[in-house]
Amino acid sequence: MAAAGSGRAGAAGVVKGTAKGTESVSSGKWAATLSATSLTFTTNAYRTSTATNTGTIALVGISYKVTVSNPVSGSPTFKLFVCAVAWSGGTCSGGPGTLVGGPFPKNSTTTVNSAVVPPLAGAVFLQVEPASVTSSTTVTLGTSIKSATQLRAAVNTNQ
Repeated sequence: MAAAGSGRAGAAGVVKGTAKGTESVSSGKWAATLSATSLTFTTNAYRTSTATNTGTIALVGISYKVTVSNPVSGSPTFKLFVCAVAWSGGTCSGGPGTLVGGPFPKNSTTTVNSAVVPPLAGAVFLQVEPASVTSSTTVTLGTSIKSATQLRAAVNTNQ
């Protein structure tokens, strides 16, 4: 059964079906939302956001769209990291977390994929790490889920 998703931040899709014999069925919605989508940097201090699985289908992958504004001066870059637990003092359980992508340069838009996903009704924690910020720069984050590749496989029935 084919499924369609919108790919917009916070958007959800619905997949429905009927099981017969040994066919599989998948019914539910996929959605992930971010606690903060616009992060403004005036120094090289890290900023965080939380990605929550607000759908009813388990994920095996998630994509993040990262847009960096064009500051009036300087050439800042940014990296995106993810952690399964909340960031503490810039570290993920004492480590650096998992690099999702970067460095992202000024005036750019990039989509990156991550296998570190929020569990059902749960969350993962994002951290954006800047370098060389000399003037106000905004990083905008968005989520998307590709139904064909980032949803957990349907459960098989035998009824």
